[in-house]
Amino acid sequence: MADPQGERKRITGELARRRVELSDQFLLVRRDLDVGRRMSDSLRKHSWGWMSVAAIFGWLLSRLPARKKKIYVQTTNFEKRGAHHEGFLVQVWKGMWSIAKPLVVAYVTKKIAEKAKIPGTKWL
Repeated sequence: MADPQGERKRITGELARRRVELSDQFLLVRRDLDVGRRMSDSLRKHSWGWMSVAAIFGWLLSRLPARKKKIYVQTTNFEKRGAHHEGFLVQVWKGMWSIAKPLVVAYVTKKIAEKAKIPGTKWL
């Protein structure tokens, strides 16, 4: 009958050795399948070839005809209903924004002119 302690050590040693082998094989496969590294190396080694292919591809794309199919955007039900179906808060918001928008634009324009220090502006 075999010693159980010796058998356990042999099995754990065998498992550790197999794990190391599997890890090494996995690293080799991972290195071989690294597409980013391969592309980087290829671009570095064959830069003129890649630039030529890109130029030809760009030239071919420039020769494609323009898209002539018209695209129609469907309006939502909310937009079709009109202003008389909008809620009170929406109408208040639109009224406030119609007043506040020019003020905000003037303020931002003034700040930009101050930062840029543009000569000839009336705010400086």
